[in-house]
This record gives sequence, C-alpha cells and structure tokens, in this order.
Amino acid sequence: MAKIHGISGITRHLLNGTRPVQGKRLATLEDIIRFLDNYQEILAEAEMVETKRQDEIIQAIEKREEALDQQLKDNINTRTRDVYTHILAISDRIDASESFFVILWYLITFWGANLVSSLRINLPLTGLNWSLWRLRKQKERAVADKINGIRSACKCITESEQFLTRNHSLLVDALEEEQVIRDLSLLPDEYHIINGINLHFFDPIYWFKRKEQKGYCAIDLIVIGPTGLFLVGIKNWKGSDIEIKTGDLKRQVRFVNYALWCYLKDEYKIYEMNPKIRCVIISLEGSHPDLRIDKYIDVINPDGLGKYITEREGKFTKFAIRTLTHRMPFKGAQ
Repeated sequence: MAKIHGISGITRHLLNGTRPVQGKRLATLEDIIRFLDNYQEILAEAEMVETKRQDEIIQAIEKREEALDQQLKDNINTRTRDVYTHILAISDRIDASESFFVILWYLITFWGANLVSSLRINLPLTGLNWSLWRLRKQKERAVADKINGIRSACKCITESEQFLTRNHSLLVDALEEEQVIRDLSLLPDEYHIINGINLHFFDPIYWFKRKEQKGYCAIDLIVIGPTGLFLVGIKNWKGSDIEIKTGDLKRQVRFVNYALWCYLKDEYKIYEMNPKIRCVIISLEGSHPDLRIDKYIDVINPDGLGKYITEREGKFTKFAIRTLTHRMPFKGAQ
C-alpha cells in the first residue's frame, strides 16, 4: 500500500474549526463523523458529567461548611463555659466576702465580666466566623453558577456542531476527498500520497500569466512514485460542468503547477530529474475518455486514477522519490 502523509486541506480546516470535545481535540475525519452521529448522546453525557461535577463541588463545600459550623459551635460552647465559670467564681467570692469594699470591688468586677462576656466569647472566634461566612458565600456562588457551568461545559460541543453544520458542503467535499485518498492508498508501496501542502517562498515568485507576485501556494494533493509526480485536483462536477468552467480551473491548476515547479526546480537540477509535473482533475461525477481541459491537464474519473498513475514509464529512482517526499511541507491538524 502507498504511504499517506499529512491530512487533506478541507479536513484540516474542519478540524481546526472545532473545539475540544470532552477535553480532546477531534483529530481525523472519522472523529468528525463519529461526533456528528453521536452529537445528542455526547451533549447529554457532557451535561450529566458536568452536573455531577458541579454537585460534587457544592457537596464538598457543604461538608466543609458543616465541619466548620460544628467547630464554631464547639468553640462557642467551650468559651461560654469558661467565661461563665469565671463569672460564677466572682459571684461566689461576693457571697463569701464580709468587707464592704471587697464586696463592692467584686460587684464591679462581676458587672464588668457580664458586660464583656459576649465579647470574650466571640472575639477569639472572629477568624473562624469569617472563614464560615466566606465558605457560605462560596457555596452561594457555586449554586448560582451551576447552570452557567453546565452551559459552559457544553459550549464547545454545541459550537463544534454548529460549525460543522454551517460547513456541511465542505464536509461532503472532505468525505469525497478522503475516499479518493483511500483509493490512492491502494497504489504500490513505492508511491507516496501527500496532503495539505503549503508552499512558502522567501522571494515571491512572479506569475507571468497574471503579472503578479505570490509568496504562498496551497496544494491539496500530490502523488509521488516511480512513474513521476502527479498534481491531483478533486472536483464534484460533471464532465460537462468542467468543460464549462475551464477558465478559472485552468488558471488555478497552471499556477499551482508553476509554483510547485519553482519550489522543486533545485532538486530537479541536482538529481537530473525530469521536471514534468502531470496535472490531473478527478471528476467525481464522471467524465469521458477524451475530456481534457488542455493538453497539460487530464480529467478522469476516480476508478481510472490508479491505472492513470501506474501505467506510465518510470521516471524517478527510490532516492529521488524519498528526496521529493521529504521536501514537501505538508501539515496535519493544528
């Protein structure tokens, strides 16, 4: 089987437009299809998991609140017992005293002790009271934010579904492109299928057809093997549509061909390769044997692609194939 490198440009665009689902990024087109097929179940599960998590947070706060409240009550009881034991001791001294001045002194002390009893009980517990107050406020916020937390946890899932729904036509294109890639993977082991190529030029190339300079070119699919280098375009058009829309398609293919040649020309010179790049358009809705956009661009149906590539005279050695494959700047999902 042929070796597949990178990921198709359409699939990468769809993957990069989604958000993490249940903490994981979607990484393949299969992940996208599985996500859409099970969207309601995934959404319900995420809501259930987040609800459980929020409830556990609230329950944990309630347990800390209960423990802190009990600690405060115990401390109040201890402090109350100590303060009133002291007051009762003063009362006993009053009863036991015979001197008017001593009794007067103890009466004043008794009155003062009663006056500040509440302060003496509660002042040492100010920090504990403050901690309990903050904990209760935290619980109030947790209860109030529960719905928002659940909604936020489900937001990535709903936004991903909405993005994919808006881009349904691209998803259809991606499925068709992936099918072509799977068909190409059946080529012999010497072949390499490279997806999502992004060519950047430090010195912009001059595109003489449009009299403009370009520093970047994106290429969807290239096949490299013993029989040469093939620039593959995929169109969900009928053969008649391609004949009608040849203008823009020719300009697009010719520029990509030229940009790829500019990018690889040094390798061609070094290894004395034939610089010809074969351009082929895959017409998913069918074509006829004589259909060509021009003499440099062939149009075929998917069933004929393997034969189109393999039944040609050999051009590249194993070393040349490996060199060109490693030269290609392809990307995966980001």
